[in-house]
Amino acid sequence: MSKKKVFSSIEELDHSLKTYPQQSDYLAMYSSFFNGIVKDPRWMWVPIDDHLVHRGDGVFEAFKWVGGRPYLFDKHMDRLEFSCAKIELSLPWKRQEIESIVSQLKEEAHQEELLFRLYVSRGPGGFSPNPYTTIGSQLYIVATRLHKPSEEKYQKGVSLIKSQVPIKGGWLSQVKSCNYLPNVMMKKEAIDAGADYSVNFSEDGFLGEGATENIVVFSKDRFLYFPSFQKTLKGTTLVRLQELSDQLVKQGLIRGMREHLLSEQDLLEAREVFLVGTTIDVMPVVKFENHPIGDGRVGSVAQAARQLLLEDQKVRS
Repeated sequence: MSKKKVFSSIEELDHSLKTYPQQSDYLAMYSSFFNGIVKDPRWMWVPIDDHLVHRGDGVFEAFKWVGGRPYLFDKHMDRLEFSCAKIELSLPWKRQEIESIVSQLKEEAHQEELLFRLYVSRGPGGFSPNPYTTIGSQLYIVATRLHKPSEEKYQKGVSLIKSQVPIKGGWLSQVKSCNYLPNVMMKKEAIDAGADYSVNFSEDGFLGEGATENIVVFSKDRFLYFPSFQKTLKGTTLVRLQELSDQLVKQGLIRGMREHLLSEQDLLEAREVFLVGTTIDVMPVVKFENHPIGDGRVGSVAQAARQLLLEDQKVRS
């Protein structure tokens, strides 16, 4: 067996760094580790001993730039600060500074619409789980192309299955941490089953959330219900939809929108079901575990809810 090459310089290593198709979507990255921005995807890296890498010790947010601004930026920062506080992770950067970095990344990316992923890590320093060995929190922000689901998905709806992955317990379910293994397994099981999405349930049988989506049920009493945030992540897009939901009431489509404990039977008996998230906005669900939702077609409430969010994202003069 031949020996592996030992690199002796950055220049020598640069010629051997691998490229792959997904990198064409990675447009710019800021790293506090070197306090600057890189545009070559091959240099968008995180130190191997950053506790974000080997312990999942960090938190993150994903938000999009649409309508000439970072959409729901303050709500995402509110949740980021909440997550940091919950795991006692220092956040040395002020909100204005983070927004300034995001704006500069937008300029460097040269795209009108982007998806940003922002990570706050415990920082590099040792490979143990001890959080006190690091050199301090680090901030990484990546600007990527925004890929939206096909319009066909919105017109025909998607399928949903019941996840076998245990729901996150206690306050961990409320923190957007970088330990996303359960979410990865939920997405994997959906793909392996030939479904579009999966949704989890608590041990006592109550509806939870998708891998990266909140779920909303339009019930027979004409209320929109979503699972309690005591057991799920407080989705920024869902919160915004609830703020806008009075418009759906005025249109005579719903009676209101609120948190509620929901069972599997509530899903099966719903008039409509839809998922809500940053990249999908509102995605109609027409099938759960091979059972049709309502009449098996995309409903008017889901369509109207999506339009509300799309209008909210437009450029403000």
